[in-house]
Amino acid sequence: MVERSGRGRGIPGRRILQAACLSAGALCGTAALAQTGPGAGNYAFEAPPSAQANRVYSVNRQTGEVSACQFERPDSALVGITRCFPKGEGAGAQKAGVYSLVAARFAGETGIFRVNADTGEMSVCYVRDVPKSGGGGAEPMVLCTPQAK
Repeated sequence: MVERSGRGRGIPGRRILQAACLSAGALCGTAALAQTGPGAGNYAFEAPPSAQANRVYSVNRQTGEVSACQFERPDSALVGITRCFPKGEGAGAQKAGVYSLVAARFAGETGIFRVNADTGEMSVCYVRDVPKSGGGGAEPMVLCTPQAK
């Protein structure tokens, strides 16, 4: 099935996957943990559960470094852009481990859990406006809480 209208245009089975994730709850978030075997790649990707969040997070499976990007289409543009946010406090490389991302079941959540399967530690990563150093407003950055168990 290919969605023909709205968010997710052209992504086969997206509505089916979203419905399955909503009914399965935590199983969708834990699916990322199952993808850490050989050939799984260096990065894991996960979207927060909020229907209003137009964002995808990625984590480097070995270093725990977290990134976030979202789709934007400026009013005057015919084609949209991918906007990726700079890394702020806690989003950089962590101690070596086996990292993954897990979405919470809270429907309004726009952040994501970074988990270390080696240690059981977790942190929450999110995008937040951070005041620029030296003043002059704020810029959105990826931030992560300290890892805890």
